[in-house]
Amino acid sequence: MSKRYHYLPLSKVAVGMVLADDLLDKLGHVLLPAGTTLSEHMLRSIAQHDIRQLSVEADGPSQAEQDEEKQRQLVRLEQLFRQPPYDEPTATLLAYLRTYRLGAYK
Repeated sequence: MSKRYHYLPLSKVAVGMVLADDLLDKLGHVLLPAGTTLSEHMLRSIAQHDIRQLSVEADGPSQAEQDEEKQRQLVRLEQLFRQPPYDEPTATLLAYLRTYRLGAYK
């Protein structure tokens, strides 16, 4: 799944949002790394560096939507592997695909 993000003006950035990219100052020094959860103190400090907008991670799908999508993918795998021959290589491939679709493979 690709990382989703959007740019927001600093006035619309809220405490608890997560930076999508490294935050750099005018000289290219990293002020905050990507993945940092923003606090009130950080937002005040960012404003002092004359930064007007931030790249923050967009809200992803809810846990229920993620579970529904995983279930749909598993049903699709069962449909694809419904025909014989069901031998050892096929079973191994199906096991790998299930692991991949469930997100356990990184």
